[in-house]
Amino acid sequence: MTNTPLSPEKVRNALRRHLPGRLLLSSLSLVYAAAIKTRKGLYASGALRSRSLPAPVICFGNISAGGTGKTSTVVAVARELALSGRKPAVLIRGYRRAARSSSVTVLAKGRSFSLAQTGDEALMLYRMLEDSGVPVVVSSDRYRAGLAALELGADILLMDDGFQHFALKRDADVVLVNATSPFSEDRVLPYGNLREPASGLARAAAVVITHCEQVSQSAIDDLRAEIRDINPGARIIESMHSPEKFLDPATARPVDLAAIHGRPAVALSAIGDPASFEAALGKLKIELRQIWRYPDHHAFTLAELASAHQSRGGLPLITTYKDFARFPQGWQETLKSGVLIFSVKIVFLCDGWKNLMRLVERVSSPAAPEQP
Repeated sequence: MTNTPLSPEKVRNALRRHLPGRLLLSSLSLVYAAAIKTRKGLYASGALRSRSLPAPVICFGNISAGGTGKTSTVVAVARELALSGRKPAVLIRGYRRAARSSSVTVLAKGRSFSLAQTGDEALMLYRMLEDSGVPVVVSSDRYRAGLAALELGADILLMDDGFQHFALKRDADVVLVNATSPFSEDRVLPYGNLREPASGLARAAAVVITHCEQVSQSAIDDLRAEIRDINPGARIIESMHSPEKFLDPATARPVDLAAIHGRPAVALSAIGDPASFEAALGKLKIELRQIWRYPDHHAFTLAELASAHQSRGGLPLITTYKDFARFPQGWQETLKSGVLIFSVKIVFLCDGWKNLMRLVERVSSPAAPEQP
């Protein structure tokens, strides 16, 4: 059973079932597309200013709303850079944080911060990168966030999301496309999920196709061809998401995947692509007896957690890192034991990882020759 509270997506889907609703959404999509085109033109003409930072900037973004795997990719690149002796920092907007969006919040060792100041995605990013010593700087003003990161000693800046953020110049754009949601079958918001028309892919230096494990090779080949038609010069990289481990937040100890393999459980999420999360659990032969889906970035309440606890029948409750960051204080007293955080890692296929890191190295060391 899947419980999905009212969300913008449900409202949109309801409207699309009837002609008047489709006409309304189509009209709004035309207005949205025109606004995007006008904004691009203002930056291209110089009417709106785009500023530069004295350090390489690489943006990891997408052309669609919802989960594509940006965070997993940013984490992998940041860790690799840190291991090589570089000093990366991650810039992120901090969606739905309580603090003023343009204010700057630094997540780094020795700094104090709260979920209200950072937002769930930034806090999750920092927790994943804490062991690597990579700071995360939160602000809707990426230029100010970049300056704060440089003051911390950063020598390369990774922007998590922001492909449509033209106020900060970058040295390369890496766009992620979910193989299960091809852009050729979609339309711009609010009728569809596209943040901009697919022609925006022409700005990308690389396109990473994610969740390849969920589609056929022929579907991947078709998607590659569509990307190539739009951007013949882009590096096209294939990847998949692979289960890594579970984490028991009550003890902060990892739990081996085999311990849950083949067992019944329940799932709770409020992310952009819940289907991928649930499909990954299904591949572990976990029988999901109950599924709760909330709108992306939903802040859970103790009442909602109590309701889930009463309905799960003593089964393990599995959630994601991003969702757990939004659990309220007192969650442990409400849910008791049996909560597991599901961790996945991105795996690049063939020579995809080498191709991506070659791009990063070329951008961060412009004098270095392009490698074949």
